[in-house]
Amino acid sequence: TVTRAGTAKVVQEWREFRCESCGHRFRLRASPESSYDFELPAQCSSGEKRSAWDSKAKRPKTMKCHSKAFQQLPHGDDSMADFQEVRVQDQMQALGAGVVPQSVTVSLFGDLVGRIQPGDTVLIEGVVWQRWRTPWMGKRLELELFVEATHAERVASSSLVRHAG
Repeated sequence: TVTRAGTAKVVQEWREFRCESCGHRFRLRASPESSYDFELPAQCSSGEKRSAWDSKAKRPKTMKCHSKAFQQLPHGDDSMADFQEVRVQDQMQALGAGVVPQSVTVSLFGDLVGRIQPGDTVLIEGVVWQRWRTPWMGKRLELELFVEATHAERVASSSLVRHAG
């Protein structure tokens, strides 16, 4: 059952970069594990080999690009996506007496946004990820499990919110 739904917003899901050394272009998806920030690779992954003169060997030497410098390129509309997080909890009637229901955050992208509302009984399919919870002074660090949904289906609804779809 959906217990809470965050506001729908538009986020940059994809970002394009260019290696400043060899000019290789690549596209990165925002990382679910880092709260949808972009994590640059440790070095250029172009595999492009270039020749440079080796003065000791007196011949050209072939080297692979290992640059760590990347330039962010302007983004287009195709790099943006609708995004929403909802909280889903175990159904009370499916649990035994005295069992505390568990809940998990579910991230929705694209056409899944706005499809489910608080009060809906849902079926979710997706990928389970982990991320660090926001650290607080004096509290130990904790990991949070969440689901990035690939499919979200309303099975039943007791929601007071009118459904669009």
